[in-house]
Amino acid sequence: MTLQANVNASGDDLPPTEMIYYTYEGNFQLDCDAEILACQFIDDDEKPECENEGEKEVRLSLNRTVLHAQGGGQPTDTGKIRVCSASGDEKTEIFITKVLLDRATNVATHTGTLNIETSKTFASPSSWIGEKAMVSVDANRRQILSECHTAGHVVDMAMAQCKTMMPPTKAYHFLDGPYVEYKGKIPNEERDILLKKLQNTFQELVEFDIATEITTVSRSDAEEICNNMTGGQDYFQLTKMFKEDENVRIVRVAGWPCPCGGTHVKSTGELKKRNWGITGFRCKKGVVRVKYGQDWEKEKK
Repeated sequence: MTLQANVNASGDDLPPTEMIYYTYEGNFQLDCDAEILACQFIDDDEKPECENEGEKEVRLSLNRTVLHAQGGGQPTDTGKIRVCSASGDEKTEIFITKVLLDRATNVATHTGTLNIETSKTFASPSSWIGEKAMVSVDANRRQILSECHTAGHVVDMAMAQCKTMMPPTKAYHFLDGPYVEYKGKIPNEERDILLKKLQNTFQELVEFDIATEITTVSRSDAEEICNNMTGGQDYFQLTKMFKEDENVRIVRVAGWPCPCGGTHVKSTGELKKRNWGITGFRCKKGVVRVKYGQDWEKEKK
């Protein structure tokens, strides 16, 4: 069952969700007000009666959100959506555990749970459509996930400064072993020396406390910005990823520009507290995986 069943089977009637974190200011915004456009219990068809069933899983679509949708190598934000009653004197808290964005429609779906016993006024979520809600991010989780994503981009700049930049192919900015992968090879005899250079360069970029920049530009401008940095190499294949008339969100971390939809910290200096750094790399079948993490000196291999 999908959220859009409250509208139509395809969800075409839902407008795109305003993803507030796409702007620079919005990237650091932790709450917002919103309007509920669609919602339902996930198991409505099987269990339409909700009383005395404890927690219930709900899906919602809003006109805007501060919660980051999982994608681009970054995990979902978690947080809360508080639904106000018509009178405004009662509120229901929904604990959001996952946010996903449909790339075709740009409609975000928020999945979470609420306690039916303490939310009887809102036992039928179809009555929430059109109601106001407050959306808030789990600030601690947002901070560490933003650090993790920013650290991954610092890896890119370290690779560039060490003159070993290669076409990026995959990024994994989850906390359980983050890494960035590139298409290329590093000779066996150069690996130990290069690893030390990368580690030192990463730490220098953190010490320089370089401010993060977030802008949205045309695809042609994005191509110019990114390709100038890579010496004319089309590493990001923007013409394949974006339509000609589509805007591209560019994030500059440590001076390195990259098309990115994730959240980030304000500067590389914020990576010092948890001691982020490059822990090692693996080269196999034409792929170079650069691993990084917190307390990197303890984790390096």
